Amino acid sequence: MTLELLLDDAPGPAPLALAVERGWATLPAPVRTAPGLTAAAAREHTDALVLLPVAEYALVQETHVILPALAAGGHHGAATVLAADRRLDEIDAPIVDLDAISRTSECLARATLGKFYGITGATWTREDGASDAREPAPSGAQEAASDQPPGTPDNPAEEAPPAERPTVEIREGGEALHLLDAPGDAVVADLGRAWFILTGLPYLSHLLVAPRPLLERDPDDLRELVAALPAALGVAHERRRELRRQLADRYGVSRDLLNDFYNDQFLTLTGDAQKAALALFARGAYGLNLPTVSRLNLAPGAAHV
Repeated sequence: MTLELLLDDAPGPAPLALAVERGWATLPAPVRTAPGLTAAAAREHTDALVLLPVAEYALVQETHVILPALAAGGHHGAATVLAADRRLDEIDAPIVDLDAISRTSECLARATLGKFYGITGATWTREDGASDAREPAPSGAQEAASDQPPGTPDNPAEEAPPAERPTVEIREGGEALHLLDAPGDAVVADLGRAWFILTGLPYLSHLLVAPRPLLERDPDDLRELVAALPAALGVAHERRRELRRQLADRYGVSRDLLNDFYNDQFLTLTGDAQKAALALFARGAYGLNLPTVSRLNLAPGAAHV
């Protein structure tokens, strides 16, 4: 089999990746993990199924299809947090630090910061100096975002100098879990919990995509790999105690925290998860210059919502 399965190195798919690495679960194709997977990686690996952070799908929606047999997300929480040095109701017009954060976590932060926490006037910054201060429109935010140039503040005349403005940090993955487990003096908020309360939907962090030509070129190998995923996920569930013990050490968090996190996780693309993905694009993609996503292109035979 020439196919491979490429997984984003994130807490959600980590139990499956570790179960395969330990030889407890087997799949009929090589499995690799890589940090910070993007649409570019999905385009580059033409013989791979890629478990991709959701926001990256916007950039491959014309060339890839979605396979619902594998996904990652949380019913009521996420490994994405907001961290601040003060009460959140005391924060106004902050600088939002997105250093090394995926576009998917940025979408989640943009969808919840103003609508759930009431924090407005934010300037979104990355290490490369890029910034954007737009707030979401009540509806149609994804389309409306392109009408305003990046970096435009909400109230230019009233914007405070950066040194006088509070900073909030968005963190994801193992660092987010560590902050939830041991916040220290920081105020830490689970953005997945905010998303669920705001929308009534789960938070989908990753979905599985395949290049369209692969469905025609290697249909039998693809079906064999997809058909083997439920059994591999079943083994990961059966060995969850050992896996979580090792992952707790990896992320430097308590087993209680990790148990709570993984007990809330789901690993297939349910109907509600499909709705959640579309809602995340609609509510949080403003300012990211992503193509509009109005529907999910599932592989033939897969169930749409």
